[in-house]
Amino acid sequence: RLARQASKRVAVGRRMRRLARGDIIVFAAGGQRRIKRIVGLPHDRITLADGMLLINGDRFAEPYLNGMPPYPGLAKSDCELGGGEYFVMGDNRAHSTDSRHYGPIRLSQIECKALCRIWPPLRR
Repeated sequence: RLARQASKRVAVGRRMRRLARGDIIVFAAGGQRRIKRIVGLPHDRITLADGMLLINGDRFAEPYLNGMPPYPGLAKSDCELGGGEYFVMGDNRAHSTDSRHYGPIRLSQIECKALCRIWPPLRR
């Protein structure tokens, strides 16, 4: 199966055995299908402050951002996740509409995990 979001295409799996921090998922929010990365798991406390992403008070390393700041901006925000809630963020943080805007997503909104990106090909 393929999932599409704007100019992106990814191959997706049908079953989700277990969701983990760092997984890229396809889900429905705001009447649209979206593709984002899970950064917060149920019962986590997410803090965005001073350009950093903190999970349960610890700075979270995100090597896939390739040196970009995890949280562009100066405003501080906190979010305590409930059971079955996930905090998702796009890898292009400065231009991503994600849980910072529409809040946590519920497990029932998640369709599947993304397996690999097909289009556009990786840029070097």
